[in-house]
Amino acid sequence: MNSEVWIGTIEISYVSADAPDSCKRAFTVVTTWATSLEEFTQRCNHMLETYGWKLLGVEKANPVPDDSSFDDEVEDMLERTRANRAAIIYGTFHTYPVM
Repeated sequence: MNSEVWIGTIEISYVSADAPDSCKRAFTVVTTWATSLEEFTQRCNHMLETYGWKLLGVEKANPVPDDSSFDDEVEDMLERTRANRAAIIYGTFHTYPVM
């Protein structure tokens, strides 16, 4: 199988420098090269582990369609990913309270 640029939304758990005693949750968009959902997930895991973060889940991950259109942030991420086959680019973290 050939690698393609994939895009997906991931949920993560991380420790904030502001509150090192508690884990926070967030979600973000990730772009990277992959051949399958499994490879996409592995690449996300690898990237997160380098920061000490944990992958909680992957949502809506698939190859980027040729006719797709995204907001400026994601278009920039896709451009940087296409230029670097080793890239794993994540966007803005969107946090939410844990109940």
